[in-house]
Amino acid sequence: MIHVPDEAVSTVFGHLRRVSRPGGPLLLGFHVGDESRLKTQGYGGHPMNVHAHRRQVDQVAAWLRDAGFTVEAHMPIDPDESVPGAVLFARRQS
Repeated sequence: MIHVPDEAVSTVFGHLRRVSRPGGPLLLGFHVGDESRLKTQGYGGHPMNVHAHRRQVDQVAAWLRDAGFTVEAHMPIDPDESVPGAVLFARRQS
């Protein structure tokens, strides 16, 4: 999720819906925020060139609903850290 650009999220969520059974669960974790950054160094100092996207919980939940999921719960992860996260629990609608 963190490396998927905004314009591709609906396609990705559409594929998640396609491979899920009706009522099937989805647990989705992501970084929370309002920015996208280009990462040029990975863990252990390895060179890389990827964008990392931080998103708001409400936006991700809306994308899931638009893709045919019902969001049942969300939980913040490390909200006081420099890169807070969140987890959304959703189910595929019939």
